[in-house]
Amino acid sequence: MQGLPLEGLKVLDMTTSTFNYAGKLLAGFGADVVKVEPPEGDPIRYQPPFVNDRVDPELSGRHLHMNTGKRSVILDLNNDSDVKQIKSLVKNFDILIESYSPGYMESLGLGYEQLSAIQPELIMASITYFGQDGPYADYEGSELVADALSGYLYLTGDPDREPVKCFDNLIEQQSSLQAAVAIMTAVTARELQGGGDYLDISATEAALFLLGGPAQMYHWTDRIAGRVGTRLMNSAPQMFYPSCIRPCKDGYVHAHSNTRYVDLLGILMEQPRLNEPEILETPMGHADEIDEIMSRWLMKHDKFEVVRMAQEMRLPFTEVFTPEEIVNDNHLNERNFFVEVDHPLAGTVKQPGAPGMMTGTPWETKRAPLLGEHQDEILGN
Repeated sequence: MQGLPLEGLKVLDMTTSTFNYAGKLLAGFGADVVKVEPPEGDPIRYQPPFVNDRVDPELSGRHLHMNTGKRSVILDLNNDSDVKQIKSLVKNFDILIESYSPGYMESLGLGYEQLSAIQPELIMASITYFGQDGPYADYEGSELVADALSGYLYLTGDPDREPVKCFDNLIEQQSSLQAAVAIMTAVTARELQGGGDYLDISATEAALFLLGGPAQMYHWTDRIAGRVGTRLMNSAPQMFYPSCIRPCKDGYVHAHSNTRYVDLLGILMEQPRLNEPEILETPMGHADEIDEIMSRWLMKHDKFEVVRMAQEMRLPFTEVFTPEEIVNDNHLNERNFFVEVDHPLAGTVKQPGAPGMMTGTPWETKRAPLLGEHQDEILGN
């Protein structure tokens, strides 16, 4: 079997919550990622869902997903001897990732300047909500706070209602992804030039970096982008429509026009009104009316029937899958996206596998560790 690309790279993971995603990515590609946990375990171990609804720090689905491939040791940062253990470990590690509030690691003697004196080649990444400096640096943060201050929250939801948070901790995971990219860039630079590096990752900035467009639009035009609900965009009246999410008999579909053959939607739904010049010339200007006409037809059909009929007419409709349909999707299963991992307490765990398929850089999904499972082999206790 071909070796994993990051074999030999040693990572000390001191992140919490879904900031664990950075270490998960490195572990999947073969890095030896050692997760440092407090005596009670990382808080992510107490986040649902739980296997068979049994609340147990070893059975959290979040932990089982975010900490795949890692080893676990228990070290209490309130204990001076345990802090000394971390300093001792750092001498033999390439990377340290942490997500504590700015200044906390320094107060323990574990800041970058302090640790790089011990390990000059150390690459250290700090992931926080606002970064290590600036007016907000010492503020408490959360996924929702980063969502709000990055501008994402303002843009999500219906235009006449309050903003709506996206599901899950997407911003925390996006900042963790950018941390992993920054870490691998620093590893490459170290191999080429030598020396360590300190990486300051702000979750709010990571979200804004991904978002981009609305800030640019304001810069160029002084216009403020707004919420468009389930529609793809809000644009000039003559622009194409629909591209939106609409309810049907048993769920939802993404309804989309054929921009080359604009009469196909009216033919599919047997609605002559949709093919009158007034609507064909300014479809976005008639979006509300088009939605109402579509809804009357869609509610008579289930989503798979809708998509089959639409695609047969070259209309790019798509089902909105439920979690059950995703897990059983033939496409994902044929590509072996989901993997099954045996866990000593959770049993067989089905979960997402590799984030991408690369022929020359294999990925391996190993199970998440038990709390303190590797204490003796790492600390020699």
